[in-house]
Amino acid sequence: MRKIAAYFLVLFVGIGSLFAQKRDITEKDLWNFVWIGDPQVSPDGSRVAFVRVTVNEKKEGYNTSIWSVPTAGGEEPHQLTKGDHDSTPCWSPDGKYLLFLRATEKDGKPEPPQLSILPMAGGDSFSFTDLPKGAGNPAWSPDGKSIAFTSDTNADDLAKQEKKKRTEEELKKAVTEMSPSSEPSKKPTEKNGAARDEGEKA
Repeated sequence: MRKIAAYFLVLFVGIGSLFAQKRDITEKDLWNFVWIGDPQVSPDGSRVAFVRVTVNEKKEGYNTSIWSVPTAGGEEPHQLTKGDHDSTPCWSPDGKYLLFLRATEKDGKPEPPQLSILPMAGGDSFSFTDLPKGAGNPAWSPDGKSIAFTSDTNADDLAKQEKKKRTEEELKKAVTEMSPSSEPSKKPTEKNGAARDEGEKA
């Protein structure tokens, strides 16, 4: 009887300590949360690309990057893109490229997202649009030779962007022309040096 009482006492203490360890979730716990979303299966069904969402270092926004994991399991997920605001993965029909959206930052604020692409055989990703109001909803054509997307950019936006680029180029050129140019000092040639040595000996 004493053994049974001792057993229940130990069990009660164990359960009590277990409940004592629990606590309510606070807003600070959200900083450590990791979310995943927008899973996209590759055309051959071997891999899944998805968006991984975390709270940024300043704890004032979110970072998104694209990761991949095999559908068969057996491997840890690995990161495909290194940007802070990468999203919307989209496989090419042959699975050789991964199209996605990337928003860079300027003065601490995200710029409009642009179309970017990652070769799955190796190499760095790169952005290939520069639209004032960004791009969205990318989709490959069935043959993989073209890409459709949406954008709020209009002709006036493009004209303003082109004018701004020309102004910046002209300003850069003017600053370059105004800066003093220093000619490299001429070093004596070996022949001149030899002649000077002979003169000194004389």
